Amino acid sequence: MYRKFCFTVLIVFLGFNCDLKAQVELKSSYELLDESQEKDALIEYWKTTITFERSKSGGMPVVKETDLCRIVPLQNNLVMRHYFVSSHKQITDYKFYAGGSGRKSIKPVIGDSNTPGIFQSDSKYYYFSRNIKPSDQYGKFEVKSITDDLRFYTRAYMSDMKLFTANREIEVLVPAWLDIKVKLYNSDHVDLTCEVDSLPDGDVLYRYTGRNLNAPFQSDYFPGYANVHPHLLFLYNRYRTVDGEWKPILKNVDQLYKWYKEMRGPEQYDLEKFKAISSDVVSGASNQLDSIKKVFYWVQDKIRYIAFEQGIDGFCPQNALSVYENKYGDCKGMSNLLKAMLTSLGYDARLAWLGTQDLPYTYKEPSIAVDNHMICVLYQGKRKYYLDATEKYLKLGETASRINGKEILIENGNSFVIDTVRRSAEDISSETYHYQLKLKGNNLSGKLKFQLQGEAKRHFYMSLSQLSRSEQEKNISELMCKEDNLLLDSLSALPATFDRDSNLSLTGIMLKNNALRQIADERYIGIANLMPEINFDKDTSKSRHIRFSQVINQLNETTLEIPESMELCYLPKPLVFEFDDAFYRMEYLLDGNLVKFKSHLYIPYKIYKQEQIKDLAKLFDYQHKSRKQKIILKEKNR
Repeated sequence: MYRKFCFTVLIVFLGFNCDLKAQVELKSSYELLDESQEKDALIEYWKTTITFERSKSGGMPVVKETDLCRIVPLQNNLVMRHYFVSSHKQITDYKFYAGGSGRKSIKPVIGDSNTPGIFQSDSKYYYFSRNIKPSDQYGKFEVKSITDDLRFYTRAYMSDMKLFTANREIEVLVPAWLDIKVKLYNSDHVDLTCEVDSLPDGDVLYRYTGRNLNAPFQSDYFPGYANVHPHLLFLYNRYRTVDGEWKPILKNVDQLYKWYKEMRGPEQYDLEKFKAISSDVVSGASNQLDSIKKVFYWVQDKIRYIAFEQGIDGFCPQNALSVYENKYGDCKGMSNLLKAMLTSLGYDARLAWLGTQDLPYTYKEPSIAVDNHMICVLYQGKRKYYLDATEKYLKLGETASRINGKEILIENGNSFVIDTVRRSAEDISSETYHYQLKLKGNNLSGKLKFQLQGEAKRHFYMSLSQLSRSEQEKNISELMCKEDNLLLDSLSALPATFDRDSNLSLTGIMLKNNALRQIADERYIGIANLMPEINFDKDTSKSRHIRFSQVINQLNETTLEIPESMELCYLPKPLVFEFDDAFYRMEYLLDGNLVKFKSHLYIPYKIYKQEQIKDLAKLFDYQHKSRKQKIILKEKNR
């Protein structure tokens, strides 16, 4: 649960005349801010007012938004604010007030949105910044915008993406002629209230208020804003025209699918041309499954994935032939190309919309907010293949964690099918280390076998693909030899090409110098610390929600041959730590003259909340401690 911030002062704003003492005391609250929060400024008050109007052109209703935000600088006199627009949303007016000095001129910097992972999009940003005098105490931004089709206005966030917010309000005025639902997400861990007022003219006013709202702590483990931060989702059912006729908007999935088809436009596949292209790609295939693989892998390898979100806010896919000729495309373009190639060969390939694990919604909420991805689904015999060509080195039949378990909307002629993406039983991600060791004097030596399968192998290939051949070998050696005095020799050659259809298996000879330590007549040796360790060093007080990039499924099987001149005195006891579906288990066994060590670390791909992060940290702590444990040997009595 988020730590609440206790502000011990009352800030009174009387028009533009603010008490300087209040500002000084507010700035002293800098020391109270959580370590995860940006400390250059905070939002003292932020209100968004959302209203709806009928379109003058007779089309879908429009959304008007007024955003008022008071920002208090804490370390300097600069206040700033970002706003985003698109092909459907435009800023219509903006004003800036500098505390007690009143309204000031301001001019935004306007540029293309540089959202991480998005190469080009319809989205643009307005960046406002202004220095204020210390006596002004705060800067107030007032920005008005209009969205010309309410279907593209899907969410409103309560918390800011960068700054701590002391007081937050969102008011939604729904007119009597508009039938919508407002759904609140992720409100269980914050101080939020909701009031609903029915007005005399049939309008309904929703008022959401929040206090002390933290901005997200960004890390490699951040699971996405929509999954964790409080926000409103707008679901539009229907509206009434001035003539009294009720018209549908997105009351159900049928209407959502129909709209998707309209935005996509008519199919424009030249199947004869694509048959020539595809026949060349599948040349030499021994059977149908081999042909499908060749097409799927060819698109992965030959078409560069570029997130290209232009055309109806990114919902209009690129033409399949253009993607083929340009050799790049986004998820929609690559899926379109896969469908064209496979259809030209006589297969039943279909486009499908879905939301990745970054979104918490299902098709019970008919909105474009539900979907942020497209793939191609192939029906082959009794099996469905989920073909996501944006996932490099993905084996046919495997599924990436980011879409596993998510609902998917599959085209089916004029209708559709709602399904759930499920991994097959053989689609297992694992990272396994086998060591066969002997003692030679004080040194430890033996054979190493390193195996990867599933998503672990794919992520490994993706990291190596950025390196030259020599750098790849160096990278693997450094990975295997993080422990002091550990050396790797005779590493087996990497495959000339990264083979999706086979597990990766590498072998080598390892040597650890001075592995045996003597205290009195006892000999101490560790064999649990040879495998690379996953470092979980994030400050759990900062991270409130985390999710790893993939399933962690790490196994270690190590055997140590006890020399004839020695005998075993002590083996560490078994250790198990489990919570939810995650666990760490390890044990030592004696089998004749062999000491066998086994360990297994498993963490599923899911979001962990703050109270669970402490258990995660404890799990990794158990693993770290077990790696330090020693076997005790001694010389036999002669």
